[in-house]
Formats: sequence, structure tokens, C-alpha cells
Amino acid sequence: MTAVTLAVLLGTIAAWEIYCRTAEWLRPSLRNSDGLWAITRDRIDREDGGVAIVGSSRVLFDINLATWRELTGGLPIQLALEGTNPAPFLTHLAQETSFKGVLIVGVTEFLFFSPVPDVDDRYKTLVAFKQRTPTDRASQWLSMNLFEPFAAFYDPDFALFTILRRQPWWPARDGLRLQLPAVRKLANMDRNRQFLMWDRVERDPAFQKVARDIWLAYLSAPPPPIAPGTFMQHVQGVIAQAQSDVAAIRARGGEVVFLRSPSAGPFLELEHAAFPRQQFFDPLVKGTGAAGVHFEDFADLQGFELPEWSHLAAGQTPAYTRALVPHLRAALASRGTPRRELGQ
Repeated sequence: MTAVTLAVLLGTIAAWEIYCRTAEWLRPSLRNSDGLWAITRDRIDREDGGVAIVGSSRVLFDINLATWRELTGGLPIQLALEGTNPAPFLTHLAQETSFKGVLIVGVTEFLFFSPVPDVDDRYKTLVAFKQRTPTDRASQWLSMNLFEPFAAFYDPDFALFTILRRQPWWPARDGLRLQLPAVRKLANMDRNRQFLMWDRVERDPAFQKVARDIWLAYLSAPPPPIAPGTFMQHVQGVIAQAQSDVAAIRARGGEVVFLRSPSAGPFLELEHAAFPRQQFFDPLVKGTGAAGVHFEDFADLQGFELPEWSHLAAGQTPAYTRALVPHLRAALASRGTPRRELGQ
């Protein structure tokens, strides 16, 4: 009986793996887990310098780490998290570490200046980092070394209950608050936290439409409730906190660069309308005294392929990174602070 049960189990897993690799275009990829983020975050304490990146998904997808290392000689510490306001992570590095390298902060305005505490609940990643146990460390090591690199079906977007939740047959209940669709799988990741867009988003028109339709649902959702006249006060508070954080990093010899990555289509249209740079990005850079790079200021940071309007296609990231690094160098040099971390 044990042998039969084991054979059925292994056969079922093998069938599901074959299905996922063929019909669902999957291939093995590491999970963007709290544990892997924590392993990457540990480099801050060991290296105490270099280049670190915080932000949301655009700097996670768009910066090609291998190209960056080729250009500068160093591997960035990639700490960006999708769907998350990076401001608390900027504060964490400024106030709770001795980091004195170059910190690149990705600015997606509707996240960075959002009055909502968290869009994707990824702040728990920072809490989990501070509360890690030996069991957590062992579990992460076992998963990322013995299972994730080999099993395509292990992707969270294709877990059984995740698949069931997104089926169309569930009836809408009266009084249920607005339920936005869950963001689907968009990328694959390696152990350096290099995100590269999943080729299905680029090559499968039906799935690309799914990804775009989900973004349209988010873009058309009503804004979060906030008392009239208080939003710009909130924005000023965000800038004031960022000013304090930047000052703390600069006081010990570090530098900060705020980076506005490319977007397109309905995303860019909404961002222009709701978050004009004259009221958000520019005051952030000026108010903090940090360096700033905005993609709309440079022709060579524009014209890239963004299949779902918000992130670069995987094959575009090396060229984008090659164009970006000189602008980061120039932004720091213009402030009189050339940095060896960027090959200056």
C-alpha cells in the first residue's frame, strides 16, 4: 500500500510538473520570499558600502545586475520589493544600519507618496528579517537549494488554492468591498534577486492581455479615502522623513539617488495626471538635497519595450542599464560627489 501510494504521488507530481512546463510556460525560479530577501539584506551588514537598491517593482525588473557589475565592478544589493512603498526601507537603512555606500531609491509616485500603509503587505518582509529564527534560516536554505531550482510547479501563482481563487464561478456577495484581482506572475528570479520578465508576458498575447487588464483594474479603482486637503500635507511629511533619512546616510559618507524608472501607456497617463513631477518627484529631490534621475529627461532612457506598461522586457534590461549608469554617475558628480561604487 505504501509503495502504491508513493507511486501515485510521484506520478501525479510528475504529471503536474510536465503540464506546468508545457501548457503554462513555467520553468524553475526561486521564490521572492522573505527568507531570500533577508539573505540579501545581510550583505548590508557585511559589506557596509557598495550600491544598494530599494524601491518597488520597476527597479527590481529594470536594472540588470550582471550588466551593472560589468560596468562598475560591483554587484548591487537588490532590496526592492514589488508593490511596496520603499520609504520605510530607506528609513531602515538610514536609521538602523551603518550603510555608507550609494543607495538608489526607486520612486513610483503612487506607491512612494501613498497614504495607504502598504499595497502588497510586503512590509512584513522587514519584520520577518528582524525576527528570523534558526528554523527560518534552515527552511530557506533547504527550499532554495533542494527544491526551488528544480520544480517549476512550485511557483506561488500556480498553487492549488491560488488557482481556485481566480476562477470566475465564485458568486459576488452583497456588501463585499471592492476586490481587485491578484497580480499574476510577471517574472523569474535568481538568488541575487535578479528579476527578469517572464517570457510569457512578452510572447503570449492572451496572457499579456491578462496582465494589462489587471493593471487597468488597479488604475481605474477609486483612490484611497483621505480627508480633503490633507494629502499634500502627507506628501510634505513623506519628503520631510526622506530628508532626515538622506541626511543620516550622507553624514556617514554615503549618497542617495532617487530614480524614476520608465512607464508607458495608461500607467504613464495616470501618473502624469495624478502625480505631476513638479509636485512630487522634483520637490522630493530638491527637498532632500539628494541626486535625482528621471527617465523623461534623457532620450536614451526612453523608447524601451514595456509589454504591460510598467516593466521592461527582459531583453531590454542590459541596454537600459548601460544607459542608466552614466546618468547616475553624472547626477552624483554634479553634486561634487563622484563615487567609486559607480566606477567614477
